[in-house]
Amino acid sequence: MSFSKRADHMPFPARQSGVELGVLRDQLADLRDSLLISMPISTILSVLIVIVKFISGFDWTVLVWLAIVNIINAGRILLAMKQPRGEELETSGYPSLVKWLRGYMALAFLAGIAWAYVAVLADGFTAPEAPVYLVIVAGISAGSVSYSACYAALPILFMTPPLLSVMACMVMNGGLDDYVLAFTTTLFFVGLTKSSFLGQARFRETSRLKYETKLHADEMEKNSREDPLTGLLNRRGLEQAVGTMGIGRGPFVAMLIDLDGFKSVNDTYGHRVGDDLLVKIARRIGAEAPAGSTLARVGGDEFALMLAPGSTSAGPEDLATRIIASISRPYAGINSIQVGASIGIYVAQEPALTNMLLRADFALYAAKRRSRNQLCIFDAELENAFKRQQCIERDLKAALESGELQSWYQPIVRLETREVVGFESLLRWQHPEHGAIAPPEIITTARTTGLLPALTETVFWNGCTMMERLGREGRSDIRVAINISPRELEAADIDTMILEGLSLRGLPPSMLEIEITEEAPVDPEHVGEKLARLAQAGISIVLDDFGSGFSALASLRDGLISKIKIDRSFADDLAGTAESRLLMKAIIDLAHTLDIQVMAEGVEAEEQAGILQSMGCTCAQGFLFSPALPVDEALTLRRVARAAGDRARP
Repeated sequence: MSFSKRADHMPFPARQSGVELGVLRDQLADLRDSLLISMPISTILSVLIVIVKFISGFDWTVLVWLAIVNIINAGRILLAMKQPRGEELETSGYPSLVKWLRGYMALAFLAGIAWAYVAVLADGFTAPEAPVYLVIVAGISAGSVSYSACYAALPILFMTPPLLSVMACMVMNGGLDDYVLAFTTTLFFVGLTKSSFLGQARFRETSRLKYETKLHADEMEKNSREDPLTGLLNRRGLEQAVGTMGIGRGPFVAMLIDLDGFKSVNDTYGHRVGDDLLVKIARRIGAEAPAGSTLARVGGDEFALMLAPGSTSAGPEDLATRIIASISRPYAGINSIQVGASIGIYVAQEPALTNMLLRADFALYAAKRRSRNQLCIFDAELENAFKRQQCIERDLKAALESGELQSWYQPIVRLETREVVGFESLLRWQHPEHGAIAPPEIITTARTTGLLPALTETVFWNGCTMMERLGREGRSDIRVAINISPRELEAADIDTMILEGLSLRGLPPSMLEIEITEEAPVDPEHVGEKLARLAQAGISIVLDDFGSGFSALASLRDGLISKIKIDRSFADDLAGTAESRLLMKAIIDLAHTLDIQVMAEGVEAEEQAGILQSMGCTCAQGFLFSPALPVDEALTLRRVARAAGDRARP
């Protein structure tokens, strides 16, 4: 905050901001320190006056004057000693500061009047020792400006009476020298007055800059701890708040609140409406939160509520139920979307934020797997699952590097001949502590830990090894399929890695199939360009799990898909209702119309295989033919199946 010159020169400030109060406190502190130095000097100078007066001729009034001067000096020192210091000064308000300043000003003026009496002691400055008196008066006036530079009113009030008495005496004496001395004293007075204001201005500016810098730093610190949209704490602020909760006084409760349907609000109504909604939701949660709790926004649509011991008599489940009900109430202007919340709860004996949030987050996703508007308390069962996940996340990188994580291959057979025409690469990881880890869990863990690109590269190079071995057996017509998600293809240069890798290993692109799931990418056009590049190189693009999503038909229009793999749920229903068989037949006929190959997965019974073959499905995979096998066993199975096919042919 800036101030005008006029405000700088005023005895008391026109505005009392935090910065201005800080400046006043600095002025008071500086006045106290300077008075404790200047008052002894004033006493010494007053004694010199008495000595000079005794030498020139005894006058008992000089002793009275000495007593008065030093009583005033003692009062000023006492005032300085009594003045608030340290923390007491920092907490003093404007009225208190003004009271002390007025006390200093009153005593300074009284001291100035006392020193004006020197003119009487010096017989109107006509006595032979007048130059000594003038030097002392001039010195003490100049000294008051030096020692009280922080506050101009004090030296001005002090030096005005003695210097005016000098000027008046010189004029009354009437000589030319006296007039010159009166004029010189006037210039001296004006110069000292100007110096007082300049000294005060410099002091106030330095002090103001200090407080404005501190204010700016405090504001930055506050902003670093506060969510600018809702005004709640952010994650950093939450860490500091939890750090003050104490240790070993549990139970402490952490709730993670994740909104259901919020993304649809942003997509439908825009981010401005979404931001307004977040503010309303924050208020609703705050209205339900008990006194003494700490609420923070820790993600885009995620809030954390921390409860200290004794902050609520209700159980965390009851509180979470009320919060879900409050959030789920309708919002004005949002009619087409139902907003809700899922809550994960963790109860701990120690307020360790990271530990509490990790487990509350694990409970949150357990709640979201159930349905919308659900809550879940982290219990012993979730603790075991959490430790298992942490162990898997910790060990995945080492498993990739050591070869512990392998690619097994499930045969793809031609239904008519049962000959192996391809292999799908499937992940296998036998964890030393937790046993077999399912491929979806491996992929999820890799995505969470940032190892998904490395995992994909490992699967690809393993596939290249399989293709090389097939090539050495003279079966370059057999394809090897690897799975890649559209989002993974979008985020990394997987297409470049694949094409360069095939070229490096001298493998024909026609031996590779890329199975793409129906997971929607953020930028479909960018993914389409990469798929087109792979397809133009001769790599077969397979649409995996066809029929399990909502974009399947649209994905067939661009001409990049050469094969569809029908989801296993359709094969499961083939022997059941007629509707399932009719739907399967429609899918197969549609694919043939578009000149797209069809294969089915999850075939486990001969009846299923027969129905699929009769409908025109040419290829399939499943336990009926073989589970996924290690490389050597998969290749042996292919040779056996080929020999059996050769014997069956006439």
